[in-house]
Amino acid sequence: MTEISFFQLTDAGCVQRENQDAVGAWPHDDGMVFAVADGLGGAPAGQVASQLALDVLARELERAPAAWNLPKRLRRAIQEANLEIYTKGVTVPDLRRMGSTLTVSAVAGGTLTAAHVGDTRLYLYRDRALAQLTKDHTWVEEQVGYGLLAPVDARAHPRRGVLTRSLGHELVVAIDVLTIALRPGDVLLHCSDGLHELLADVELAEILTAHDPEAACRALVRRGREEGGTGNLSAQVAAIRRCPAPARSWWRRGR
Repeated sequence: MTEISFFQLTDAGCVQRENQDAVGAWPHDDGMVFAVADGLGGAPAGQVASQLALDVLARELERAPAAWNLPKRLRRAIQEANLEIYTKGVTVPDLRRMGSTLTVSAVAGGTLTAAHVGDTRLYLYRDRALAQLTKDHTWVEEQVGYGLLAPVDARAHPRRGVLTRSLGHELVVAIDVLTIALRPGDVLLHCSDGLHELLADVELAEILTAHDPEAACRALVRRGREEGGTGNLSAQVAAIRRCPAPARSWWRRGR
């Protein structure tokens, strides 16, 4: 049986009046699903897009045939969310060009399956080390990957927030999917760009080391506000207290 301690928190930040982030969590099989979405397009479009992403995700996971494996369920649910956001964006004038990022983690037994579009992030904290499991779908990260931009220059680049992939901008979206075996003591962190652009990985690790999930989320948001965060601030923390050994103890990443 899997035992998870979980908390989530979202905050508008220091400048924004509206919070275009959305967070959600649902029980699923022997575990849970949790997700964070960061809406694009300004208010009210961004708020509508991020909440729609989570609503469709939850609905489609509930409807998915039991015969489908978890990666297929997540892919199909996210593609449906993409289609519904795209359709609403082209048919409702006030919501034109709306979009959203989406990062989803599903813990079932001793396995994590995650699906990701955009620049919200999933981290794994294990053995006092923090690893970013998702790749930011941004212009800057692509340039770093191609060797056209040095990592040291990426953080301050004026185009660092320009997304190359998000929900709602095309009829079909490419989705990154990964599967990894979990261990008791692992901690999973979701956060929106409003947080990870302000706080270095070493500080994220320190907060996860020092606090349980609720206190960690509150500390992350507090630190974001102390840093004068101009974006929305969202965090989800899941601590794996107990889980069965997975059938396969290897890593798989797919597209």
